[in-house]
Amino acid sequence: MLREDEILEDLDGKKIIQKKDGFKFGIDTVVLFKLAEKSINKSNSKILDIGTGNGVLPLFLSENKYLNEIIGIDIQGENIERAKKNLKINNIEKNITFEYLDVKEYKKGNYFDYVISNPPYMELNGKKINDNLHRAISRHEIQLNLDEFISLAKKFLKPIGTLFFVHRTHRLVEIIKKLDEYNFSIKKIVFIYPEKSISSIMFVEAVKGKKVKLEVENYYISEENSWQKLQLLVQVDGE
Repeated sequence: MLREDEILEDLDGKKIIQKKDGFKFGIDTVVLFKLAEKSINKSNSKILDIGTGNGVLPLFLSENKYLNEIIGIDIQGENIERAKKNLKINNIEKNITFEYLDVKEYKKGNYFDYVISNPPYMELNGKKINDNLHRAISRHEIQLNLDEFISLAKKFLKPIGTLFFVHRTHRLVEIIKKLDEYNFSIKKIVFIYPEKSISSIMFVEAVKGKKVKLEVENYYISEENSWQKLQLLVQVDGE
């Protein structure tokens, strides 16, 4: 099942096939799943993962009892191939679908209860872009910028639907303005602190078309073993 350019890794009991020299899941994806899952509580709900990559988020969300349908979309065909292999190798039979297409061409408007994403977070501001195309598309706003991402999330979500995503902390002001522009109300912002470091990534939860009270939290991440193994302990305000 593995190609020469792929590697098999383990994360919390799940087998994950990844591209050796490509963009791999990281701590941001793990924390996104952990934080979003706490707010997914609507029975028979549907969720869309924009930029699903190797399908890591759908694999873990498959165990959520509230989700009835999970769809992952990615613009890179090789990512979708690996996502489907990951589904098979983990023997997951839940209603999960992976689709290879540009999310801007996706047609299901007002369909999802939740949208989740670890979107490209680096602006095209003239700085050097990664020479590895697989990594570049995943990291840089080449195919999907912040404005497009938020406007598409609004299109796909049902009224009062919820958007979950992680992004760079230094773009907080821009993100707040864009969410307000597209009629989202921010429900939660979580600043994520790796051990002995400042916050460079954050989790955002926003609701479409409904005013909600903002909560701000801090998550502190410490490591029991290594970053590579991602054996992480996530603590919420000392919890």
